[in-house]
Amino acid sequence: MKNCIVTGATSGIGKAIAARLLKEGYTVYGLGRDFSGTAELEGAGGVFYGITCDLRDADALAVTADFLQKKAKTIDVLVNSAGVAFYGPAETLAPVNISEMVDVNVKAPLILTSVLLPKLKEAAGIVINVSSVTARRDSNTHGAAYGATKAALTSFGTSLFEEVRKHGVRVVNLHPDLTATNLYRSAGFTVTGEPDSTLTPEDVADAAMFAIGSREGMCVTDITVRPQRNRIVKK
Repeated sequence: MKNCIVTGATSGIGKAIAARLLKEGYTVYGLGRDFSGTAELEGAGGVFYGITCDLRDADALAVTADFLQKKAKTIDVLVNSAGVAFYGPAETLAPVNISEMVDVNVKAPLILTSVLLPKLKEAAGIVINVSSVTARRDSNTHGAAYGATKAALTSFGTSLFEEVRKHGVRVVNLHPDLTATNLYRSAGFTVTGEPDSTLTPEDVADAAMFAIGSREGMCVTDITVRPQRNRIVKK
């Protein structure tokens, strides 16, 4: 049985990807802070282990990563899905919010990937970074800090692939656009809920599974997923 680690597995895109992997028979180690809403992941096909971890705490994350490296006989898939966003003009962002975005969106995936790379190399595994379409834009008005963290994650994934491809490890940067999750809870806008204007977490999970299921020797390194229309609404 193959093993997968998914951050942010308690909700949104991470939870949807975990569900799809479980359906395919994977053993999934899900990292998050509150597993009260993940009952449906139990018995979903594979085996699910919920591991409580605050990704903002680099020391705690390093301990968790070391535990996972010893616990899992193999690590075939690592999905860096956890993310946090705070929006508004740059001058209005509180330092604590900027720090949280850097911790969760950049430091956590870099630390986790670095610690787990030996296992991923052994299994010729795959790393999926759930970045954002903002990483691909020239500018992100009222989302400059968030876009910068996601651009950093994409840059890391692009460079990492060149480092590890000779070991058979694949690295995918996944760039979803507006998705119906709670990412926008602190924003002055939200998604419309219209099917053609909003992605679902399951849409993004489909893209991740496409990359995971691609044949050995063929690497999909970048995927951008967008709704047909571009609409948001003010709260």
